[in-house]
Amino acid sequence: MENLPNNNKFYQSFLNHLAGLGVSSQSIKHYKSDLSHFTGWILFKLRSLGVYGEELKEAIPFLNTKIASEYKEFMVKNQNPTKTINRRLSTLRHLSRFLVSTQLIDSDFMQGVSNLSILPASHKAKLHPLISEFEKHLTSEKVSQNTIKNYLSDIRQFFQWVEKNDVASRI
Repeated sequence: MENLPNNNKFYQSFLNHLAGLGVSSQSIKHYKSDLSHFTGWILFKLRSLGVYGEELKEAIPFLNTKIASEYKEFMVKNQNPTKTINRRLSTLRHLSRFLVSTQLIDSDFMQGVSNLSILPASHKAKLHPLISEFEKHLTSEKVSQNTIKNYLSDIRQFFQWVEKNDVASRI
C-alpha cells in the first residue's frame, strides 16, 4: 500500500481536523494506517477501471456508498478481524464527515454502511455451542493447531454471513 506523503495538504488537513476533535495521538496513528490502507485499495480499484491517481484527493470524486460497501466487502473476504474492519469504517466515517464539512463532497458516502456486529463471547457460545465441541474433537484427533484455527475461522465466517444475510430467519 502506498503511504501518503506527510506534506500532502489534504492529508494534513484531515489529521488536523481529527486532532481538533480531541482524537488521541494513538487513535490518529490508527487513522493514518487506516487511511493509508483505504488509499492503496481505492487507487488500485480505480486503476483497474482505467482511472489513474496517485493520492487520495484524486479519488474523492469517486467516493460513494457503493465504493464504501465494496471496500467493506473486500476486507470481509480477506478475513480482516472484525474490530479492524469496524475501526477502518469508523475512519472512513470521519473522513466522509470531513469531506462534507469542507464541501469537497455533497453527501456522506458512508451513509448506510454499517459496522459488522461483534457478539460477546457468551452470546457466541450460546448461538454456536458446537464450535467448541468441534474444536475439542479436532484436538482429540490430533489435527494441527493451524488447521484447527483455519477450520474455526471458516465456521465463524459462515456464521457471520448467516447473521449478515439474515439466513436463519428464512429457514
